[in-house]
Amino acid sequence: MRFERRPPDNSERSVLPLINVVFLLLIFCMLAGSLGRSEPFAVTAPRSTSDGAQQQTLRLLLGSEGQLALQGEVMSEAELLQQVGQRIANHPGVGVELKADAALAGNRVVLLMEKLGEAGVDRLLLLTQSEP
Repeated sequence: MRFERRPPDNSERSVLPLINVVFLLLIFCMLAGSLGRSEPFAVTAPRSTSDGAQQQTLRLLLGSEGQLALQGEVMSEAELLQQVGQRIANHPGVGVELKADAALAGNRVVLLMEKLGEAGVDRLLLLTQSEP
């Protein structure tokens, strides 16, 4: 009588990598949860109501050669100031985002910002890139 020889049972070894991965995920979740800044006490923010109209933002681009664009449409400075003035008159509280080319002289940007203020802009955000 001849018996078949069974290979040794290695089921423990096949489960070990899975257990390792589960423990690593557990440690990661514990660390990620503890790294978040928590408030010293609970605060419930007040609710606000809006009239349903979203606040618009006008986006201005100022190129390195002095080209101007409003909402992606290239135009002259006079046209731009007139368009911005009209839109602000129609929608008070509209903000303006100004994205100027880094190669442009700073005084050109300041001059445009002053002219936008004269056109009625009271909220102006200068878009920049953060350095690491």
